[in-house]
Amino acid sequence: MTLKATCPECGMSGDMAAFVTQGEHNQALAAALEMPALLSSRIVRYLGMFRPASRALASAKSARLLTELKETINSGVIERKGITREAPLKVWIAALDQLLERPPSNLPLSGHGYLYEVVANCADRHAGEVEKQREEQARSGAKQPANRAPAAALRERSTDDVLAEHERLRNRQSTVSSSKKGQRQTAKAVEQATAPKRLSDLLKGAANQGDQQ
Repeated sequence: MTLKATCPECGMSGDMAAFVTQGEHNQALAAALEMPALLSSRIVRYLGMFRPASRALASAKSARLLTELKETINSGVIERKGITREAPLKVWIAALDQLLERPPSNLPLSGHGYLYEVVANCADRHAGEVEKQREEQARSGAKQPANRAPAAALRERSTDDVLAEHERLRNRQSTVSSSKKGQRQTAKAVEQATAPKRLSDLLKGAANQGDQQ
């Protein structure tokens, strides 16, 4: 006995199983379209590893596998045995290429576990390469440019350093002020010694000269 269903859009009637299957196909297609373009052809070949030898891969299973894979890829990480690793797109490409080149012997696959193990290994190699690049950059950039201040000079100054600097500036200003004051007094004395004499002094000098004559 079959159950009939009617499409709400076009009004076509048919076996309900056909409508369910079509919906599953649509889900699989939607999940596949959301995959990165560089992975699409690799993932199609990868799904072939789930197909039983005697029949085609069910649409529902295709949709489930694609949805699980899409979520894991989009997360950017892979977690295996309690360890979380970064898994960018290049890691997934390397893992799928490795798996497609050397597929496991126990096909068909039942889940993504085998692929995730390959991805984790590729993620470890990727992390090692990134760390090696950082070390090389650190070694090449260890010598600072001549016009760059040493790192020690850029460290944050303590409160004691700031207070000591203020004390040095105050003493310097006091010394400069005293020096300037002494210079002004000396200049005034010189000016007084070399300045023209007052009128009374001149008259007194003239009277003394008259008496002597």
